[in-house]
Amino acid sequence: MIAFRNYLHQGLLFCCIFFLIFFTSSFKIFADEFEWLEVSKTENELLSINPYSIKYNNKGYLSVVAKQSEIDPDDKTVINSDRFLMAIDCENRLFSKFPENADLKQVKNWENPINNKLIKTTIINSCSY
Repeated sequence: MIAFRNYLHQGLLFCCIFFLIFFTSSFKIFADEFEWLEVSKTENELLSINPYSIKYNNKGYLSVVAKQSEIDPDDKTVINSDRFLMAIDCENRLFSKFPENADLKQVKNWENPINNKLIKTTIINSCSY
């Protein structure tokens, strides 16, 4: 009877450990997936943002995780994508790009998207959130 109890105890312990390992690893897989919202598109490029990543700092600047994708104009498939963090000064329509995991304590170089329709449209659409 004691042996049966030990086997039952070990079986339940094994099931609990298996359950924890299985479900915690699946959370990590799903954590890497973002919901991307298309905000700007041209013939050969697409810019999307993760609307859940939008944050405003104490100076009123917006930060958002963005993904720029190159599109094959013939078959409209995505060739490659690049994720980055974008800081936006909505009031002056300026932006700055950073690596995705950067910290935006102080933006030093703002850029004006004079001839970049993709970035201009992204600024306008992102600032509407």
